[in-house]
Amino acid sequence: RPLQDLPARSWRSINLYRTRLEVVVREAVKAPEITEEEGYYDVVSQADGIILQVEPLSGEALVAEGDTVAKGEVLISGLISMPPPQYSDLPTRYYQTHARGRVWARTWRTLRGVIPLQAQVKAYTGEERTLWSASFFGFYFDFFRNSSIPWDSYDKITTVYQGDLPGGQRLPMMLTAQRCRGYEMQSVDVDVEAAQALVEEGLERRLQDLIGPDGQVLSQNVTARVTDGMLEVTLSAECQEEIGLETPSTREIPEEGSSGEQE
Repeated sequence: RPLQDLPARSWRSINLYRTRLEVVVREAVKAPEITEEEGYYDVVSQADGIILQVEPLSGEALVAEGDTVAKGEVLISGLISMPPPQYSDLPTRYYQTHARGRVWARTWRTLRGVIPLQAQVKAYTGEERTLWSASFFGFYFDFFRNSSIPWDSYDKITTVYQGDLPGGQRLPMMLTAQRCRGYEMQSVDVDVEAAQALVEEGLERRLQDLIGPDGQVLSQNVTARVTDGMLEVTLSAECQEEIGLETPSTREIPEEGSSGEQE
């Protein structure tokens, strides 16, 4: 069959070596789908940092390696400028596109977390009461109609006993026991080292969420202090991460004759 009738093939050849015939076929690479998008986008910085690498796929890069950027700054612009030929009096032209690309930077992140050094725990008083009720063929009976629980705080454990026949068939009969155990809340001291380890673990997870799966923590330092019964833990880290985020742009095309500077 002719090659044009085989869209999944991009190239083929037939080679004859004496009595051996060799056929070489290459698979075609599927073209990416082109999606139409309304509006235009900028790639905007999500953190302060120093640019390490810029990989613009579409749009106009506004930063270069070594530049210092602030959070919210446009890194790759979706507003493309087309300067006129040299010595021409024609104005600079602009068009809008969906800016895409990756921008890597060295960043410094500071995260804080606090935890109280006292915790409220349950201390059971030893007082217990069991309340019984029954359900029989759709009728409900409780045996604690005129009783109540005299404690302000208590746990309730409910156990249901289902009636059945020797053959395993369930009966519409149930007996329910509600076991109530009274307790009081007491304050206990929290182990400082264990509390700090718990907060550090949470801060490290937050840091990894911020820099993304491809980000790297180059160095980090942890400090802790106790103030008014609270343990405050601070995590300071130097990172390498991708800081660009595609964001809808609200900037308008400059009018002819304006300087065309992009904010």
